[in-house]
Amino acid sequence: MIISEKDKNDTIRVGEIIKKINNIDAGYANSELDIIFQQQPFLISLILGYKIDLKAEEQEEMIKIIFIIWEYFKHSKVVNRIKISQSIFEKNQLRNTHLLKYLEGAPGQEEKSKVVASDLAHLNSKALLSGLFLRFNTQIDLNTMNAETKGILMLGMKSLVECFEEIEKNRK
Repeated sequence: MIISEKDKNDTIRVGEIIKKINNIDAGYANSELDIIFQQQPFLISLILGYKIDLKAEEQEEMIKIIFIIWEYFKHSKVVNRIKISQSIFEKNQLRNTHLLKYLEGAPGQEEKSKVVASDLAHLNSKALLSGLFLRFNTQIDLNTMNAETKGILMLGMKSLVECFEEIEKNRK
């Protein structure tokens, strides 16, 4: 896989976003949640779902991850106009689930690497996804959660990023 100049610049941008989100206060959270509710209400439904399934510390980390994704995409005019629907999210999640199932049975590491590289080739925000996955492995509350829950959440965040990218690609 080739890393482009855009990927390098995005890595810096994602790092800045993560620093910002690591230092948010209640005022930021409340004002951004109001904006998210207006522009991308599906994100609020994800956050509310975490309250049922996760411990308080894990919920807080997942909300920060959603804020990171939101900060990355919120300045796109089309993202502010076109809303993510549950059906679009589920379509992306199903595709990612099928990909994982295929990888489980794929013969050999070389085949798996080719499939993953092919899957990531269509992604414009590789740095964002890498930053999110790194967060899952470095933030103690995410790193220590059970593997199945962690995998489901990571798959969901990849699907969410792909939803935003789909909106941006289909803006014309």
